[in-house]
Amino acid sequence: MEPRPTGNGRTPRRAGAATVVRASVGQQLVEAVDRAASTRWEAARQRAGALEGPRDEQVGVVTARVRRELGLAGAASGGTAAVPGVGLVTATAAFAAELGWSTVRLTDLIMTIAAIHGHDRATLDERRMWVLSILAYRDGAAGVLAKLAGEFADAPGRRSVRRLSERSIQQINASVARVVVRRYGTRAGVAAIGRAVPFGVGAAIGYGINSRTVGVVSGHAHDFFTEFPLALHAIDVEPL
Repeated sequence: MEPRPTGNGRTPRRAGAATVVRASVGQQLVEAVDRAASTRWEAARQRAGALEGPRDEQVGVVTARVRRELGLAGAASGGTAAVPGVGLVTATAAFAAELGWSTVRLTDLIMTIAAIHGHDRATLDERRMWVLSILAYRDGAAGVLAKLAGEFADAPGRRSVRRLSERSIQQINASVARVVVRRYGTRAGVAAIGRAVPFGVGAAIGYGINSRTVGVVSGHAHDFFTEFPLALHAIDVEPL
């Protein structure tokens, strides 16, 4: 027996699928960043170390690689969603799978660009801070991070220098993660989320937007690390 439509015309199954995406997408993004930052840092450092030439060219090379990969992934998931008879549940599953992988690969991209800029010794919390800030605040990431650093930095010691301890960096990360969850966890429906999320775009979006997204994120990361908003001597954390 077919599910009975609800008052807005959707079946309970479809409404449930949309609700799952709406409620969890922000958390999915944060979890994907955490996963990549904790397990893929050494690979990012090696990737950066294998590149040659001026810094801009190195960033261009790694960006092109990720752009090509995620562009093809977007085309595939978009094609799946466009097939007649593919419902919201299937499209949602395709979106969720691509969302997670796209976010992992964009985290790889940001960490590789960090290493290209010489930021190749950082704790897990520092890496999370970079990625979450860039993905959440885009071209405003440097300014927002500088402001958060001033807010959460530990009280000055004998040298009257406010320092970012591991605890203060964790506080920054928690603050930025809440922004990600709030901003991208309240979109209604797969298509709306795909159009709103500036990274990890999903089903029914396709090659063009995924490809453009990679370029935009790369540009934001390149700018962020070119004018790094935090004085390295102010980070009171032992590097790896």
